[in-house]
Amino acid sequence: MNFTQTKSGGILLASGLSIPVTLGLFLLMAHLISQPAKLEGSSDTENFIEFVRSVPKSHQEVRRRSLPKKPEAPKAPPKMPKMAVKASSQAKSTAIKADIPMLNSPLALGDGPYVGGAVGAGSNPQGNSDVMPLVRIEPQYPIKAARSGKEGWVQLKFDVTATGEVDNVSIMQSKPGRIFNQAAKRALLKWKYRPMIVDGKPQMRKGLMVQLDFKIQR
Repeated sequence: MNFTQTKSGGILLASGLSIPVTLGLFLLMAHLISQPAKLEGSSDTENFIEFVRSVPKSHQEVRRRSLPKKPEAPKAPPKMPKMAVKASSQAKSTAIKADIPMLNSPLALGDGPYVGGAVGAGSNPQGNSDVMPLVRIEPQYPIKAARSGKEGWVQLKFDVTATGEVDNVSIMQSKPGRIFNQAAKRALLKWKYRPMIVDGKPQMRKGLMVQLDFKIQR
């Protein structure tokens, strides 16, 4: 009887103690769970890097480009005035050493529309003849002189070779200044002649002179 009572009392005592122990364990576990875990070497003042991703705009931006200005039309060059170049020529008396009469033939030019040249005295029955122009090139009117409306003339001296080429061209006189000298000389060097014939043989003709007049047609 005593043993039964003692055993019943122990069971009641153990049951009474287990309740607070179990409750204490639950409280301890809850406390441990509520505390955040910390890694070794970490601190409360640890800095955090924040990554921000920008969201692209939903609409596409349109780039506006201004159209280039149309280039201005080039200005038309000033109209060149119409030009007329007239030539007149004279030749010094030339004595031809041959068994023929002396030829004394001043050279003249007609009033044709071309740039003239020295005109020979023709031929004679003995087979002798003076120079005759075959090709005459008009000189180019200088641009500056044409634009400024300047006119003038150039007197040149030259020889005609046995092949009809113009040679030894020199400027005798010119007006105004040297404006037309080069144009006149270049043109004269391109002229072609039938050479002077003496006893049926071509000879050089020296001392020919020509004047080229530069005039603007109004």
